[in-house]
Formats: sequence, structure tokens, C-alpha cells
Amino acid sequence: MAVESFYVISGFYMALVLSTRYRTHLLEFYFNRFLRLYPAYWIFLTIFLVLSSAYWLFVGHPLGTLSAWADGRNPWFQTWAALSNLGIIGCDWAELYSYVTNTGGLGPNSLIAIQAVWSVSVEIVFYLLAPFVLRLPKSAQVGIFFATVLLRAAIWYGGGGKWTYWMYYFAPAAWPFFMGGVLSYHLMTWLERRGWFALQTQVIGSISLAAIGMIILFYQEFHALRFQDWRYYGLVGLGMPWIFTAFKDSRFDNALAAWSYPLYLGHAVILSLYSPLRHFVPDGQRVYVVVALTVLLSKVVLVLDKRVQLRFKREVSVSGGNSAGQTAVSP
Repeated sequence: MAVESFYVISGFYMALVLSTRYRTHLLEFYFNRFLRLYPAYWIFLTIFLVLSSAYWLFVGHPLGTLSAWADGRNPWFQTWAALSNLGIIGCDWAELYSYVTNTGGLGPNSLIAIQAVWSVSVEIVFYLLAPFVLRLPKSAQVGIFFATVLLRAAIWYGGGGKWTYWMYYFAPAAWPFFMGGVLSYHLMTWLERRGWFALQTQVIGSISLAAIGMIILFYQEFHALRFQDWRYYGLVGLGMPWIFTAFKDSRFDNALAAWSYPLYLGHAVILSLYSPLRHFVPDGQRVYVVVALTVLLSKVVLVLDKRVQLRFKREVSVSGGNSAGQTAVSP
């Protein structure tokens, strides 16, 4: 639900920036999406490979996905995973193939270093297509939303025992959330033309955010809700215009945005490397150690990523002139 909620936010935000800042700057949009995703991911990947390899060198066996690589797997799976590990795209298909074909721990997904990156692969597909979707008439965008809802329903009813994997790892099945976010942005532009909207955003935005937070924190207590409940996602989508308008200038919100991607990848790296902790940390305390290490690793990557991007932007500015340097200013 967290990943799919983020898809709604992503659809909303891409519609916002593609309708404003990047309306006539498509290459700049793609360039900044690349800067937002890949340098940080490559830093995490490098850290994972270094730590796992060092453990392998000193202890005698690797950690995480290097264990699968050491065992020797299908060469086709290895090629697939190597390309996906480097370029992210294809990690979602590795998960889907492995679960649908029952290859499980022997499938290509076992060779993906940071397995949580599958959702980033789904995101990238949306980023590639979003500029063209946003150029369509709003009626066509509504049509895409309902068509993908029907696709998701067809998978649900006709997918047999594998329906959860298709709904989760099959990129087109995620588009109801992306398109829901796009329609949420259009709702905001309609609301902004109403004088009463600006007067109520703080109150309604705060109430909407609190309601979503309560559902997330106490999900199991809300017996009226179920897994994949459309009412929850409806609340996220309908609340987005109010929440965004109320908190878009919040320094805390901006800081949270900067930390979200590193924390998401960082927790996957720590979880893949934390198995030695069972020898040193009691079970009841292990979760706190994992959280602390995730925050620490994310901070390190944030600092490194900032340095990498500043250097990259300087080189682009020098080689391409001021206009190219300006292109890279803010991912």
C-alpha cells in the first residue's frame, strides 16, 4: 500500500511539473529524472557490493544476492540480472517471472542486488511515457485510468493463484495509481479556480493527512478496510490537492522528500546485509539496529549524492555552457 500510495503521489507530481516547468522542456525533464534516480542508486549498489564482497573475503561466504551469484545460475538469468542491476529497468519483470514460473529463489530476482528497486523500474516506465500521456485530452486520460482499472480487475478475477504477483509487479497494473494521481492534479487545477479553495486548504489538508496517517498506523484496527481497498486509495487521491497546497512550502516536507528515496533503497541494502547481526543483537532489538543503520547509510548516500551531482553539473556547465548547466540545477 505504501508503494502504491507513492505511485499516486508520483502521478500527481509528474502531472504538475510536466504542465508547468517542463511543459516545453522534455529533454530537461528526462535529464533531471535521471539525476534524481540513478546516481544515488549506483552509490547504494556500490556500497552493497563492497560490503558483501568484504564479508565474503574475511568470513568465507557472501551476503545477500552475491550468494546466488556464487552458486552459479542460469546464464540467461545472470545476463538479465546484470543489465537490470546496472540500469534498474527489468527488475520488476525479474520479480514477476520468478514468482509466476515458481522459480522462486532460483529465478532472476535472486540475482537482483537491491530487490526493492523493482518499484523504481515501474516508475521509470511511467516517467518515459508520462509526457506523452499528459499531452492527450483530459477525456483520453480519464479513459486510460478506467481502462487500467479494468485491466487490474481482470487480473484480480482471472489471474488464478498468481493474481497478486501480476497486480504488484506488472507495470500496466500499476497505472490506475499513476493516472489517479494525474487526475488528482487536474482536480487541483479546477479547485484553484474556486475562491473558497485557498481558504480551506490548511484545514482540509491537515485533516486529510491525519486521516491517511491514522489508517497507515492503525491499519489492522480498521476492520472496514481490506488489502487493496479502493477507499483508501480514493482518500489519498482526493486528499492530494489539499495536502499538497497546504504543505508545499513546508521545510519538513521538503526534507522528507529528500530522504524518502535513500531510505527506501537503504533499508533494502541493510536488510540484505544484516544477517550477521543475529549473532550480536537480541531479536527484540534487531529492528532498532536496522532502522539506525538505514538512517546512517541514507545520510552517507545523501552527502555523496550531493557531491556527485554538483561535480556532474559543473562538468555539464563547462562542456555545454550556461544553459546546459542550468538544466541540471534541480532534479
